[in-house]
Order: sequence, then structure tokens, then C-alpha cells
Amino acid sequence: MSETVFNFSPWRQTGILSAIATLSSFAITGALYLVAFGLDDRFWQALTLALVVPWGISIPLSLYMAKQRTKLIGITQRLQSAQCELRQVNKNLEYKASYDVMTGLPNREAFFNRIDEKRRQRDNNILMIIDVDHFKNINDSFGHPIGDQALILLAKVFRRILRKEDLVGRIGGEEFGVLLSDTSDAEGQIIGEMIRHEIENTVFEPHKGVRHVITVSIGLTSAAPYHERALLMRNADTALFEAKRRGRNRVISFEPGMQAKPRPFYDTAMTEAALSARNSPLSGTRAVWPVI
Repeated sequence: MSETVFNFSPWRQTGILSAIATLSSFAITGALYLVAFGLDDRFWQALTLALVVPWGISIPLSLYMAKQRTKLIGITQRLQSAQCELRQVNKNLEYKASYDVMTGLPNREAFFNRIDEKRRQRDNNILMIIDVDHFKNINDSFGHPIGDQALILLAKVFRRILRKEDLVGRIGGEEFGVLLSDTSDAEGQIIGEMIRHEIENTVFEPHKGVRHVITVSIGLTSAAPYHERALLMRNADTALFEAKRRGRNRVISFEPGMQAKPRPFYDTAMTEAALSARNSPLSGTRAVWPVI
């Protein structure tokens, strides 16, 4: 049998150890007495003491040890249980720190950290920014819980269409980011149209019998390993703005010279600084441009 004494219950161990101690004492005492005194009238008295005394000492001691071992086992089990709970809590915290709880997609920070890693592995990549058209109308007309359902539905569409090596994340309220690995500009345009078409034709019913058509605008740009993240986002955002400017529900690829998304505060500050410099009575004075 592969089972050892250490696998027995504490009380069974107590009995076994007490019996071993008693029999050992009985045998050793008898052997020593015979060697020292031979077989006389006191031999059996000595054996009786060798049998009774160890039982009287070992049984209480073994019971105490078994009780302490039981307590130690209980403490160990509670510590193991606490460690399992702590690992689960840490796992949940890591998940919440990296994923959007509602859609199950990577959140903004996790998405951008992962695209920096993934685009270094391939020379040709495509970055998309996908924005839900008139999403505010869904929230205003049907309520925010229905708007949440729409976002969850979109996340399912992305998982169904995109490849395993592609990356998708929720980077804003109704805004999603997609990185297509090892993809050319032409292929990115085709995949963008597939996403747009699939979403437009996905059945979304805010209420039973009421169908609402969801459309998205998509801006995409090439994302080579040497491009800075800020430049990629600016280009994709510019393409997205162009898609919305042309009427929404379309896919636009970034092109140099494309009109960028307006930045009212920055543009106003720049204009005021230029006018101030032009009208300044001090010749040779340099204008101080606003820091944004």
C-alpha cells in the first residue's frame, strides 16, 4: 500500500505511535533485564511496568500532539483558502484594470499598450477608429441601459468578424479601436467595409418589435512599426472626422492633406496670438504661441 502513517487521521496516528512506544519499551526493558539480572521473580514485574508506564505517558502526550496537529491543519487550510481568495481578487482587479467590464474588450490603456507591442511584429498594419453614429440619440430615445446593449452587440460583431491575431478595444464611450495585423491599405479598406456592412445589417431591437439601425463611421490609417502612436491616432481621427463630414456610415482611409478635426480652443488661441503679433507696436517682437 502506498498510504503512509502520515496520511492517517491524527487519532489513528496517536494509537499507532503509542503502540510502537509501548512495544519498544516492553522489548527493550525485557532484554536489558535478562542481560543484567537474568530470569528471576521480579522479571514479570519489570515487564508490567515497561508496559504500563509508556502507555500512561505516551497516550496523553500523543493525544495532545494530535490535537495540536488538528489545529495546525485547520490553520493551514484557512491560509490556503485565503490565498486562493486573494489570487482571485487580484485576478479580478487585473481584469478590471485592463478590460472594459461591460463589453469584455480591452480598455483604452490596455488597447494602446498592446498595439505598440503587436505592430512591432509586422511591417504592415492598419489602425481603425470606429465611432457609432448618433449614439446619443439611442441613449436619449431608449435610455442608457439600451445604449449599453448596443455597445455589447457591437463587441460581439467585432469578435465574429475579426481574426484571432487582430486586436479590438473600447477606447471611448461609443468609440472602438481596431488593429489589423499584417494588413495592407487595400485589405484594411475591405475589412472596414465588411465591419460597417455587418453592423448596419445586424438586428438591434431596443424594445420588442422596435428595430433600430445602427451605423458606424470608420477612419483608418497605416500603422507601421516606426510611426509614433500620437501620429497614428491623429491620422485615424482625421480620417474618422472626414467620414462623418461626408455624411457618416462610411469608411475613409487617411490621406495627406486631409482636413483635420477642428480644435476650437487651440485654433482660437492661435488666431488671437497671430493677430496680437501683427498689431503689436513693437518691431521685432516674437509672438508667444499658446501651449496646449
